[in-house]
Amino acid sequence: MADWDFDYQALANLVHAEGVQDAVDTVAAAAEAAAVKACPVNWARLVATVKIVRDGAGRWVQYGNDTDASYAPFVEWGTRPHVITPRTAKALFWLGAEHPVARVNHPGTLAFRVITGAATQAAIGA
Repeated sequence: MADWDFDYQALANLVHAEGVQDAVDTVAAAAEAAAVKACPVNWARLVATVKIVRDGAGRWVQYGNDTDASYAPFVEWGTRPHVITPRTAKALFWLGAEHPVARVNHPGTLAFRVITGAATQAAIGA
């Protein structure tokens, strides 16, 4: 067996090295751009919340952490079929409906995987 000591402190210091941080910033910027591109185009409020968060040596891209885009988890992960009922009125009505209704059986929404896809795209391009 080899007779050597592992320098844990040198490894811990490596993540703070300038070249490593530049690479981390590059990948984070690529992930941010991919997330913006992956957002559904008609949801500008969601796109506006995409940002890079810096925490020491780490970076991550987040979105929807805003009162204007509180629906972000439903965009990312989708929804199961569910019943929609009125909150304040006695019935639901929308343009094109034949008449007001007491409830709607929503079929669910497919996941867009904005952040998941952005992370994958950034990793592929890294």
